[in-house]
Amino acid sequence: MQPLSYYYVNVLEAMEKPCDVPAAERQEGFDLLYQQGGRVEIDLMQQAEEALAEGTPFHWHEAIDAEQQAKLRRALEDQDPAKIHKLLHRNGYASILYHHALTHFPAVPGAA
Repeated sequence: MQPLSYYYVNVLEAMEKPCDVPAAERQEGFDLLYQQGGRVEIDLMQQAEEALAEGTPFHWHEAIDAEQQAKLRRALEDQDPAKIHKLLHRNGYASILYHHALTHFPAVPGAA
């Protein structure tokens, strides 16, 4: 996994603003993703792969084409949250990450 500073500077701050996420939620999502240091992306992809193996794939994962799914799988195998984030963002599913962060990862007390 890349150091947190690399992850934050090169992924979160370099991204275009996702239009499907309201500004307040986007900032809160960025903050949570930063605080968790890549754990949100890894956890989300592990859950997506488990659901796929059980025959109940997540709707967004199923909607991504096979090439992108393979890239996501490689990123998960490499434990590369930045690549997962970039792929989800490029495929229009950045809001899935923010939602997953907000619902499954509590804010770190005292973190900014």
